[in-house]
Amino acid sequence: MKILCLFLSVIFTAVLWFASNTIVEMRLNSLTMKGLLPYGPLPVLGSTYYSFDGLDLAFDSSLKLKRSNEFSRDEFQEVLLSSLSDKTKENLKPFLPSILTLSEDYQVDPLWIISIIMVESNFQTKAISPKNARGLMQIKPDTALHLYQLMQKKVSIDEVNENLNTPHENIEVGIFYLKKLLQNFRMNYKLATVAYNIGPQKLRNRLTENSLDVKNFSYLVKVQDRYNLFSRNFKKMLQDKPSLFETTYVYSEQGLKLEEHFLKLFPNTSSENLVVLSK
Repeated sequence: MKILCLFLSVIFTAVLWFASNTIVEMRLNSLTMKGLLPYGPLPVLGSTYYSFDGLDLAFDSSLKLKRSNEFSRDEFQEVLLSSLSDKTKENLKPFLPSILTLSEDYQVDPLWIISIIMVESNFQTKAISPKNARGLMQIKPDTALHLYQLMQKKVSIDEVNENLNTPHENIEVGIFYLKKLLQNFRMNYKLATVAYNIGPQKLRNRLTENSLDVKNFSYLVKVQDRYNLFSRNFKKMLQDKPSLFETTYVYSEQGLKLEEHFLKLFPNTSSENLVVLSK
């Protein structure tokens, strides 16, 4: 008798699950056709979105940068620009698409890149330091020549000098360098940032000598200040905006009702085990 009851319960559960899915599909189709769908399936992501799914951590580990794919490219750019003064916004705007696209290609935190550019050159493409560092990301020609070799690009020293004055090229070389520093310092953004400023070998030497207060290093503090500025509105929007899976029809309404029904049928079953029952 117990076996028969268990068998009937399983059959009933399967029928209920099938019926529920059918009802959900019918209601979704009906609402979609009427243009009244308040909740819907996840949007298909394409080339109109930035994706940082290959980035485990951002410069600020609490920043959920992977959620950038919930905005179109234009929307994401506007979110970042919205934190800035009008003057800074106009200075950054011409270079922002290149920064975001190259950051996506190399899977590095674009807000980190923007912050470093602001500290290094304040978006001045022709900036030259007393040590002959050039362009937006203030890269010295001999460093750039070495980086091009690592990138397996054959360029002459004359081409290097020309490229460092070309915004897109300058940004790519700088991003490539920062990605290498991140890898060399085990994805430690603070160390990679300081290494960009004083050089990786000098940083290693000073760490060995215990003669460097990384946390209060002035260059790092400046980058952090800029980063907090750029990320402010993005963080706020993420707080106010539910994750995509939370806005789907199944999650928000029908799925919860179905889960409640399962728990009534099987009171000793945890929510985690419902997945097993539904298969």
